[in-house]
Amino acid sequence: MPKMTPRERVLAALNHQTPDAVPFDVGGIKTTSLNIHAYEKLRRYLHLETPGEIAHCRSQRAQLPEEASRFLETDVRRVHVPYPRPLPETVTAPVQVDEWGSEWTQAATGLYFVSRPGLAQAETISDLHAYPWPDPTALTPAAKLAEAARHLRAKTDCAICLDLPDTVVHISQNTRGFEQWLVDSAVDLPFFETMLDTITTIYLAMIEQLLPAVGDNIDLVLICDDIAIQTGPLISPEAYRKLIKPRQARILQAIRDSSPAKIIFHSCGSIAWALPDIIDMGADALNPVQVSAAGMNTGRLKREFGDKICFWGGVDTQRVLPFGTPTEVHEEVKKRVEDLSAGGGYVIGSVHIIQQEVPPENILAMAEAAHLYGGRSDGSRFKEIMHERRS
Repeated sequence: MPKMTPRERVLAALNHQTPDAVPFDVGGIKTTSLNIHAYEKLRRYLHLETPGEIAHCRSQRAQLPEEASRFLETDVRRVHVPYPRPLPETVTAPVQVDEWGSEWTQAATGLYFVSRPGLAQAETISDLHAYPWPDPTALTPAAKLAEAARHLRAKTDCAICLDLPDTVVHISQNTRGFEQWLVDSAVDLPFFETMLDTITTIYLAMIEQLLPAVGDNIDLVLICDDIAIQTGPLISPEAYRKLIKPRQARILQAIRDSSPAKIIFHSCGSIAWALPDIIDMGADALNPVQVSAAGMNTGRLKREFGDKICFWGGVDTQRVLPFGTPTEVHEEVKKRVEDLSAGGGYVIGSVHIIQQEVPPENILAMAEAAHLYGGRSDGSRFKEIMHERRS
């Protein structure tokens, strides 16, 4: 088969065509990136020159430098607008307020958690109407993202992804508080649905000004909205289909109406039960394929849904990458490729952000195995580097 460009390779896989090699992604979308400390350990291990850049302070997620992406031979690049240097106090403060009015506090790990939901004291629909909701144009820097996308399109032949902000479930949970969100979904549907509709309307307005600005300089759009936990649905499937899916469907349709890009739908957890719904809404790929969650057998997922949706991720980040050996990482990647890649429809990547406890050797082992079992090369240069560092 003729050699494809990275962009052609990714789009072939997403179109359920067999690419010249299975695409490989580290840091091309925000959910396959590295924690900033994990990246710095990798940089020192590889003697890379480019220091880490925080792409999102609250998650401590790094923007993978081009030097590292080229070294790993990854196929995807994400549209990124760097913060000014030094990082502004509004980004680095140990206690900060997000665009939706919720307070976040930094934990000892460096990560942030919601410490005061903005809508925690709201009791009535009138309280929702009186709340200071954000201006849709303030949620993303559309002009800067459009320029960043144009710059990427001009300088790379990789597939380009635009990560959208977290969506209606995440926003409403953070703004209301997780426990109260669950209570509302069960006992106060008028309040719950008004909250969801308000957030959806704001989000749609953001899409309507962002995606036309970016235009066809992107190939992929990532939308994140967790609707599952480790063991099953976040709420009952019936409640999801009544309360959440119609709002998500509006958002996915707005993306389709505004952009030719493929849609990657991200939900962690045991998500197999919702795959018919995600397919029905028009998603092209599922990320992150959390293989450690209940019912997420990759062979079964491919058999049942592989002709209708692509899979993006699948390399375990709960046990194998942080605590396994390089040999175990190899076997993990090999299994996911065997289970998910036939006839296209798979992009190799980690199950969510690679955290700081993941050793550099395991990141290189993932790259080596992705190249080897994905059919790109024998991956020997990664093995040689690991051998040199051990010597």
